[in-house]
Amino acid sequence: MRILVTWLLCLAMHGIAQAQTPVSVTVLCDANYPPYSYAENGEAKGLYSDILRAAFARMPGYRINIRPVPWPRGLAALEKGTAFALFPPYYRPVERPWMDYSRPILEESVVAFVRAELAQQRAIVDFPNAYAGLRIGLNRGFNIIAAPGYKTMLAAGEVTQSYATDSRTNLLQLRRKRIDVYINDRLSILWELQQMRSEGLFASSGMNWLAEGPKLSSEQGHVGYTRVNEQAYPYKQDFMQQLDQALLALERDGSISRLTQRYHPTDLQPTNGKGSREDATSGNDL
Repeated sequence: MRILVTWLLCLAMHGIAQAQTPVSVTVLCDANYPPYSYAENGEAKGLYSDILRAAFARMPGYRINIRPVPWPRGLAALEKGTAFALFPPYYRPVERPWMDYSRPILEESVVAFVRAELAQQRAIVDFPNAYAGLRIGLNRGFNIIAAPGYKTMLAAGEVTQSYATDSRTNLLQLRRKRIDVYINDRLSILWELQQMRSEGLFASSGMNWLAEGPKLSSEQGHVGYTRVNEQAYPYKQDFMQQLDQALLALERDGSISRLTQRYHPTDLQPTNGKGSREDATSGNDL
């Protein structure tokens, strides 16, 4: 009898220990979207990673590993159900019926940056009408210019587009007058400009060659979850609920705003597209 009681007690203690063991979860992230999400020596870095680590710290039932991957690979893994979650996709329910979404994490603002001399000659706030004849640079895979009339002008050859791998390449093209306009997320552009200036690329000329144009659109980043092979992720619904609650708490207590401010350049001053200069952190739309 004593042996049986001891065995039952050990079994009960083992069950309690198992119940208290956090569930291990891997969440993928974009490895090349600075400053929002990128890899540095194999480690996930960036604003989304900072926010989500703060949220994950409020989910003690889970041990969460963030793994950076190339964006197309991450999307393919969710579509196949070989990965559980990925950040930060935009909300695309028609294009990605195999994905569920967390609550929005951040709002990103898409803007046009223009060579300063062109901003003195054109009313660049009037997009796309004032951009006829200009060469527009985009990052490869970027396809969210939804301004009315833009696709018509593009199809008619009234504007031209070129693609580069990343923000740095496009900004160098803009500086060397190989393109006239660069369109991308505002914070991504400013962050890359700061990196380039810190490396001495713009030390002699400052930012007077560059003008910030209008905000064209906004997007919100999320955590995306696979809807395929869901039996492999029995914790999915609980994880989604807990993460949404944690993100809401971080938003309400100001943590997301404070983390975001860490990524804002404090002294970059492109012209504002109207001939005057202003702090590039003013009018922030994030």
